[in-house]
Amino acid sequence: MTRLAWLAVFGLSLAACGASLGPVDERLVDLEANQARWDSSGPGSYVYGVERLCFCGVEYRGPVRVTVVDGSAVEHVYIDSGLVVPPVVAQAFPTVDGLFSLLRSAIEGDAAEVNVTYDPTLGVPLDFWIDYNLMIADEELGIQVTEAVTPTP
Repeated sequence: MTRLAWLAVFGLSLAACGASLGPVDERLVDLEANQARWDSSGPGSYVYGVERLCFCGVEYRGPVRVTVVDGSAVEHVYIDSGLVVPPVVAQAFPTVDGLFSLLRSAIEGDAAEVNVTYDPTLGVPLDFWIDYNLMIADEELGIQVTEAVTPTP
């Protein structure tokens, strides 16, 4: 058997066994562990506050109180003024599941920098910073939970 054929067989054998030839991304391992914690312990309906740290208009920064019912955001209100967030802006303030999606997308998309702190009990991403590309200015995104997740009936 030639070396090339042997390598192909070896590679297929590893793939069949579920082995990975690449390094494990610890950020993804942490994300999955904390998302599992949230999925098993987090409430389906809750309220929490979130603020975006970005080079964007003030209406896109918040802080905003997000009301979630059965996993879907049903209300977004600016915490400082009590005004309802316009629908086109509200999508910038996700549910907790949406925070996990943002992080997963950044990690799997090879963002240059992803730093996150998770709540040790519920697994909620309490604050994170994503720099998608070190060579581009003002595309970074930070998110900070300003009011803890509070279950609602």
